[in-house]
Amino acid sequence: MPESLYTEANVPLSELTSFRVGGNARFVLRPRSYAEIDEAVRYCNEHGVPFALLGKGTNVLASDDGFNGLLIRFDTPLHGPVYDGTRVTVCCGTSMTQFARETVQKGLMGLERLCGIPGTVGGACAMNAGAYGGEIKQVLRRIRILKDGVDAWVDVSDFDLGYRKSAFSFPDAIALEAEFELSEDDGTAAETMKSCMQKRREKQPLELPSAGSTFKRPEGHFAGALIEQCGLKGYRIGGAAVSEKHAGFLVNVGNATEADISALIEHVQRVVLEQTGVYLEPEVKRIGGN
Repeated sequence: MPESLYTEANVPLSELTSFRVGGNARFVLRPRSYAEIDEAVRYCNEHGVPFALLGKGTNVLASDDGFNGLLIRFDTPLHGPVYDGTRVTVCCGTSMTQFARETVQKGLMGLERLCGIPGTVGGACAMNAGAYGGEIKQVLRRIRILKDGVDAWVDVSDFDLGYRKSAFSFPDAIALEAEFELSEDDGTAAETMKSCMQKRREKQPLELPSAGSTFKRPEGHFAGALIEQCGLKGYRIGGAAVSEKHAGFLVNVGNATEADISALIEHVQRVVLEQTGVYLEPEVKRIGGN
């Protein structure tokens, strides 16, 4: 890596991801500017160095073999949110939960249902994050992305975002800043946010390492309900288990490896397909390995 990029070497991915598994990343960069992200991408492209983007690592399964390249760890805001009436511009390295909470405190609504999503704003935009009837697509208006060497703002269309998919996800693009159009609070935002947070605490296994919902919601079904219906709650392979609290979550119950979790994902997919005819598509992203 060039001296202008302050990187760490041989960083355990288990320390950077919420599943708490994975080997070492050869290099990790925590960018101090948008220009530094551009420089890192250009360097990697010019020198044939593999690179990947990581926010807070909350929707990621990292390989036991690690990642033999540069990991751009964009999990820290480069500046605070900028408010212009109901329009807000925010750095994509910002915590989604902190940002959503702040907008409610500022008397705005539109993100209150997304408070509690553990990743970054960039990660939320990259997967069109949603919860309890709210999703990024409803309020995202413009996004600044680095794509094909060009750093530019683009307007967001209805075709750019769908269920757990986005035109602004890595490797197609790197999200740098996002602009949201919110609404003035009608007096219900704080209570809605509180209610959604309470539901998360009651229904999700937040006390154990996981990557959130492991599978996408199949059309006409709920993944957790199908898994529970197949008698898989609590099923365990090594240190990985189907959560007893919510079957849609696979959790690290103690010293799990990526191999344990991958084997459990495959087992759940196979059993659910055999018993219900429904294929469960993983929602988690993978980093490293072959």
